[in-house]
Amino acid sequence: MSADGFVRLDGRDSGSRPPLVLVHGVGLDHTMWDLVVDELAADRLVVRYDLLGHGRSPDPPGERSVDHFVDQCLAVVEAYAGPAPDVAGHSLGGVIALGLAARHPGRLRCLALLNTVFDRTPAEVLGARGRLALAGAEGLGPVADLAVDRWFDSAWQEAHQELVAALRDRLAGNDPAGYLKAYRVFVDGDPLMPAGASQVTATTLALTGELDPGSTPAMGDALAGAIPDCSTRVLPGLHHLPPVEAPAEFVAALLDFLDSPRVSTTPEPAREATR
Repeated sequence: MSADGFVRLDGRDSGSRPPLVLVHGVGLDHTMWDLVVDELAADRLVVRYDLLGHGRSPDPPGERSVDHFVDQCLAVVEAYAGPAPDVAGHSLGGVIALGLAARHPGRLRCLALLNTVFDRTPAEVLGARGRLALAGAEGLGPVADLAVDRWFDSAWQEAHQELVAALRDRLAGNDPAGYLKAYRVFVDGDPLMPAGASQVTATTLALTGELDPGSTPAMGDALAGAIPDCSTRVLPGLHHLPPVEAPAEFVAALLDFLDSPRVSTTPEPAREATR
């Protein structure tokens, strides 16, 4: 898989901070970072891209797997981000970022797993499969409505009607075939996980919202238990999309991790990729 597809660069490589690659969630695109990218890119290069079948990136024929998305992410890293970047992935993007770090130990400096699903319970898998079935049977409109209601409470939606409408339109406007391929990957998860998390060498943060119903604080704790060097942080009162729901709080938490003195400036040398 090449880096073909839409890639946007923000900020510049100042030499003082490693580049940061942002990986969006299923059904969204690079614009999910619009409210936070200026601050994140103040003193570093930020690389955003659209996942396969999302936004302006193509939807290659055939079924999709985690490896396809991991290979696309690796191609973006190699083409735009240099030898030891930081990668932050949200939701499905976190699954992809974790898969990259596990398959290519030593390739990343920092790994931020944002509202990332990990080691679901049977009940959580059942709920995700129900949403996949709904999308296949009724299209993306009902799925978009359901997602918005899971991601934000009613008071926040009332106070941010334009943002809510834009997100709903983005979700409902996806190509159904591309969305279903990606959501199927999201539901099935990474076959290397949870055991493969032990291969990650990057300093890692598992960050989620206190009220996220799908990527729960308990999953953050599970990530911390599975990844050798992983801390957790829970954003009080927030749900599934902190970069939109509370941009300032999200940026502060992410930069507190990326710029922490405990994070090594030189990652462990890369080892052979694991499949």
